[in-house]
Amino acid sequence: MNPFLVFDLDGTLIDSAPDIVVAVNRTLKNHGKKTLSDEVIISHIGEGLKKLIADLFMGDNLEPAQITDLEMEFLRIYESEMFNRTQIFPGVEDFLGSYQGPMAIITNKNERPAKAILKHLGLDRFPWVNVFGADTLEERKPSPLPLQTMMKLVGHTPENTFMIGDGVPDVLSALRADVPSIAIEFGYTSMELLQKYEPRGVLSHYRELPELLQKLSQKR
Repeated sequence: MNPFLVFDLDGTLIDSAPDIVVAVNRTLKNHGKKTLSDEVIISHIGEGLKKLIADLFMGDNLEPAQITDLEMEFLRIYESEMFNRTQIFPGVEDFLGSYQGPMAIITNKNERPAKAILKHLGLDRFPWVNVFGADTLEERKPSPLPLQTMMKLVGHTPENTFMIGDGVPDVLSALRADVPSIAIEFGYTSMELLQKYEPRGVLSHYRELPELLQKLSQKR
């Protein structure tokens, strides 16, 4: 039985950073804030951009309702930008089209924009078990709950599952769920940081994933 593969989205299957950078800086400009460098914004993508927006305005002592309004404003701006520059990483479609096991997506992007971008890029044609966003369940990555829930849906155990992602929430949620993880080398988080959370393997291109999965599965 082929292992169950659970993918992150941003920085793992798709390069969405250019559109996210534009949306964050548009939101900041709307409120008279200085814009940020691409590097600073990209380093926060794995945590969820709603958290980044909240952090950027923390010094303003805003009420919770005002923070929520800012998050909604950012999401509206992002949804108007998210189809402009985002691309699928090389080799993703070839791999997804040939893999003979169950696959799913768990992202810290909200479910609605996540599913919209999958549809726009044609990635919705693949037979995903499900797509969980940051707002699908009561907890999001790095909580193990989304990964545990997804495994229950497909009837797989941690021993026959891999979490594949580029962010600390991905590898940490896998560690907490006792699921081996594969860290994406070309994503938005440094390998030095990801290695602290004990990924079982490192992926530098999707053409290498079949061989890597075979090698890691044999080690169990």
